[in-house]
Amino acid sequence: MNRFGIIGHLDRPQIKKITNEIISWSEKNGIECRICNDLARLVGSEDISSDLNDIWKCSDVIISLGGDGSMLSSARVAGPHGIPVLGINLGGLGFLTEISENQLFRSLERLKSDDFEIEERMMLEASVPDLDSDSHMALNDVVYDHGYASNLAKLDLYSNDHYVCSYDADGIIISSPTGSTAYSLSAGGPIMNPLMDALIVNPISPHTLTLRPIVFPSTDKITVKAVGKGRKIRISTDGRILGNLEYEQTSSVRKSDHRLKLIKLNGDSFFEILRSKLHWGARPLLNS
Repeated sequence: MNRFGIIGHLDRPQIKKITNEIISWSEKNGIECRICNDLARLVGSEDISSDLNDIWKCSDVIISLGGDGSMLSSARVAGPHGIPVLGINLGGLGFLTEISENQLFRSLERLKSDDFEIEERMMLEASVPDLDSDSHMALNDVVYDHGYASNLAKLDLYSNDHYVCSYDADGIIISSPTGSTAYSLSAGGPIMNPLMDALIVNPISPHTLTLRPIVFPSTDKITVKAVGKGRKIRISTDGRILGNLEYEQTSSVRKSDHRLKLIKLNGDSFFEILRSKLHWGARPLLNS
């Protein structure tokens, strides 16, 4: 790992300090550093800046500074090109970013020495009408919802072109196993080990008690059809709004041919992270 690409969340209060520390450490250790344009302007290092979408070309690893949102952006940049990503948590929960700020220099030393493991995560790819499908990668989820309208979204669901069911709901979430602990979990979906390959389809506030989350094989193509006249369905991938489905238009989600390579340094198991960050399995506190 002799070339670092850095992507960061500009609103984090310590982003300038951490970025400059990485640049300084890299210069002392003979590591080439490239920084995405916005961050480079913020720290005054435009001589080593790179366009966000091209930073993978000059990187052996992408260092993502921020929280899970920064990791999702890094995954879209690095995943299609097989560049591994290390997340440094400068945010709150940081479910995907396992390294804390005080572990920074030790982590950089381990990158330099190739002392790490790589965990591969399944990614999603969505088709959106009238848009180029190459840009619609997601690590967590693809969401179809009613946007800012107050009426219900009316959607039909198909698996490999076979009709599954219809939804009258606020929308549906199609999630990867990594995304099972994100929006899908908040909507009552199952927790899945992120090393699995599967597709979770989870309704958002369905207008019936009979609709529940469904898990499909990762080999399936899941298609969503808008069936409500005069109602636009908003489409987003990992929180980025991409466009809308008009009446009788369809959009499909499938397992991507690309996988995110996630650098692991701490060796914490998925269940340890669930317990420490989501308090999973914790017994309720009782009054003494």
